[in-house]
This record gives sequence, C-alpha cells and structure tokens, in this order.
Amino acid sequence: MTRAIIVVCMAILGLAAAFHFYWALGGSIGSGVSLPHREDGTAVVVKNKAAGAFAVGFVLVAVLLLVLALTGAIRVPMPQFWLRAGVALWAVVFVARAVSWSNYVGMFKRVTRTRFARYDTWLYSPLCLLLGCGLFYLALASD
Repeated sequence: MTRAIIVVCMAILGLAAAFHFYWALGGSIGSGVSLPHREDGTAVVVKNKAAGAFAVGFVLVAVLLLVLALTGAIRVPMPQFWLRAGVALWAVVFVARAVSWSNYVGMFKRVTRTRFARYDTWLYSPLCLLLGCGLFYLALASD
C-alpha cells in the first residue's frame, strides 16, 4: 500500500508541477481555470502570473524531491527526522488548502459559481486533500 501512495503522491505533484511550468511558459490549455476569478469574471491574481506559476511549479518539484528523499529513492545529507517533518509540514499545507474557508479556494469557499470554483470543488481541492492525506501517511509510515 505504501508504494501505491508514493506513486499517487508523486503523480499528483509531478503533473501539477508540469502544468504550472506549462502555464508559466504561456501555455493555454487549462489556463482559463488555473486561477480564481471573482463573480464578475475578473481575475483575483493579475500581476506576475508567470512568475507565480513558476514559483508554484518549483515548490511542487521541491515537495516531490522531499518525498523521494523520504522514501529513499534519492539520497540527501539530512536526517530522516527532518525529512519526515518536512513531508508532514507539506501535508498540513495541502490539507489546509483543500479545506480552506477563503473566498476563492477550498471546500468551504464563498465564491462558487465561477469556472475556477467548479474545478476547485471537483478537482483541485480533492487532489490537495488526497495529496495531504498521502503525505501524512508517508510521514508517519516511513522507516
């Protein structure tokens, strides 16, 4: 079961990172639902979309590398305790993002009638919750 959880977490992180890099480089597939919008249709984030997408992509790759280090797939000069702590911290971040009570993201968002909100409800938040739970499991189950 641990191997399946590792694969699922790595797949989510890898695909999410790839999409963020794609959007940062000007890709258009899915870009209409990549950022939250207000009910009047205006984007919530308007400055430096490419820089933000690159930043998120790099963070996702860093979390992926952290998972690889925790599972022993790559070696890093860091104690296992710190790897577990890092994975657990990111688990908290992803679960918090999934169940957020903000206006635009999370399962309890207030703006629910935009295209982004529908994708967030049915795809992004569930993936964040799944990823967060998987990361918690890996942080607790790793040797």
